[in-house]
Amino acid sequence: MTSTYRTDATGGLPSRQKRNGRRLIAQLLVCCGLLVPQMLPVAYAGTVAWQEDMRCGSDTSRQDRGAGLKEQVLETPNGSIGYFRFGHGSPIVLITGYRASMAEWNAYFLSDLAKHHEVVVFDNRGIGQSQMRGASYSVRDLAGDTAALIRGLHLKNATVLGWSMGGIIAQQLAIDEPSLVSKLILLSSMPPGPRAALPPAGVDQVLSGSGSGHFDRVMEVLFPASALPSAKACFIDDMFAPEGYAEPHIKDAVTHAQDLILQRWKQDNQALRGLDRVTVPTLILVGTSDKVLWPRNSVALTHILPDATLVEVKAGGHAMMYQYPRQLADRIVRFIATQ
Repeated sequence: MTSTYRTDATGGLPSRQKRNGRRLIAQLLVCCGLLVPQMLPVAYAGTVAWQEDMRCGSDTSRQDRGAGLKEQVLETPNGSIGYFRFGHGSPIVLITGYRASMAEWNAYFLSDLAKHHEVVVFDNRGIGQSQMRGASYSVRDLAGDTAALIRGLHLKNATVLGWSMGGIIAQQLAIDEPSLVSKLILLSSMPPGPRAALPPAGVDQVLSGSGSGHFDRVMEVLFPASALPSAKACFIDDMFAPEGYAEPHIKDAVTHAQDLILQRWKQDNQALRGLDRVTVPTLILVGTSDKVLWPRNSVALTHILPDATLVEVKAGGHAMMYQYPRQLADRIVRFIATQ
């Protein structure tokens, strides 16, 4: 993957003011027809190569094994939101992805974040204890649910992290409610509008399927071939699994609603225009071997967002928080601390 006008990490990232100034000049050149959008400046922190760190449940130092960690429910005017809250420090709110529940987060990834931050994870509407009124909803409704959670828990200076479709929700939240987002982290996500590349044909059927062999097929989509043996052995044991929380069944109505959200996001030029005005510091993380949302989606996001930094993870798959839970958490913690 290549992109023009990147700033290499070895030379140091320019200051935010300089970076935004260069971007403004480049945007003026785009308007004059002297530069194509794909050539807008990109703050590129480089490609990192991390050692695979799947734990297979062998390390017991994880927050979800702690006594007293119980799911809580926030009642809002639109319904209820089931969530967990643990750790200490400035808050980080994590939004999960397509047909995913809180269980899909890697327990070691969350535990390392919780060493430095208060971690809040929750189920999107229609899943588990998160039951909102109305069967039909949009990405703005899901962003509104996240906003209601942040306000309801009185979270200040919150970092919002969205994985996959959760990154779409996080983008919409930053557009609609910028005062609620101190920093934005987009993990394996995609931009709105025509520059988005939807999952390849058949991937959505794999992720929403069931039956014999389903687990192996999902692993083959979420991870590169080099990580498959470890992923198949470790994924279940490394899932976030607090006592009393059972991975909920994803209803067909939820799958249908989320399918529509993905399809409409690719046509959402209003969100595309809004995203260009999101000024919060943003970290964009993508694996170079992501088979679900092509890495070029993350490159496009970095071109669109005014204050974004791109980090590519060599051989990282779509669920790379399982491959590199501690390294990924460390990179996120450092981003929050230095911006």
